[in-house]
Amino acid sequence: MLRHAAVLLALAGCLIGADTDPTAGPPDKALPSVAGWGFWPKYPKDWIRTFEGQLKQAKAGGIGVVFLGDSITNGWSAAGKAQWDARFAPLKAANFGIGGDSTRQVLWRIEHGLLDGITPKVIVVAIGTNNLYGDYNAGTEAEIAAGIKACVDAARAKVPTAKILIVGMLPRQNAYFCDRIATVNAITAKLDDGAAVRYVDPGAAFLEAPGKVKADLYREDQVHLVTAGYAVLVEAVAPLVEAMAK
Repeated sequence: MLRHAAVLLALAGCLIGADTDPTAGPPDKALPSVAGWGFWPKYPKDWIRTFEGQLKQAKAGGIGVVFLGDSITNGWSAAGKAQWDARFAPLKAANFGIGGDSTRQVLWRIEHGLLDGITPKVIVVAIGTNNLYGDYNAGTEAEIAAGIKACVDAARAKVPTAKILIVGMLPRQNAYFCDRIATVNAITAKLDDGAAVRYVDPGAAFLEAPGKVKADLYREDQVHLVTAGYAVLVEAVAPLVEAMAK
């Protein structure tokens, strides 16, 4: 409790523009399995404000399922809203996706209280694509898989009673990214123990051919999904979430 209170006080300092706020810039470069806060260069205070809003939502309670991830997870509240409202809202799901987040930011959010004091039945982890760039969150395929495992381990440590569903990284853009993603997913799939931790890979439904995504499921960047993409994704994810939440 004291640690959590200290975190909230530190965040309050961030919100009023404290000069000592470390989140005013990017974290040092580190492995994907090392926690690091998020940073939006054009809006340097907004990532921490977004996280603080999620802390308030978590503190309010009444959460049955938690979704942890990046902008693709966050997109359930926009392009995927109809699917979310139909399949996940009845499970009292909370969308804790933040645009631009990698495994490092999910870890940082878990370590700084996001899952404290709540007892969801299921935690959905969908993360890793933002570790594929050459920035301070970057890693090799094995290192990214280790980062995903670190997120799973951290979530289980915070909420031991919850079941974890790992969603495989979706194909994107071209063969370079698709091949790297397939390698990460193959490693991550081994975390599925058939009970407390499950894994689902929706990727095949998003590919027209090896290394070529179905363009009609994606926005122009061929990274983020349009509504049709979420309609495909929900059919892969929702049945498992619903079964695990019973």
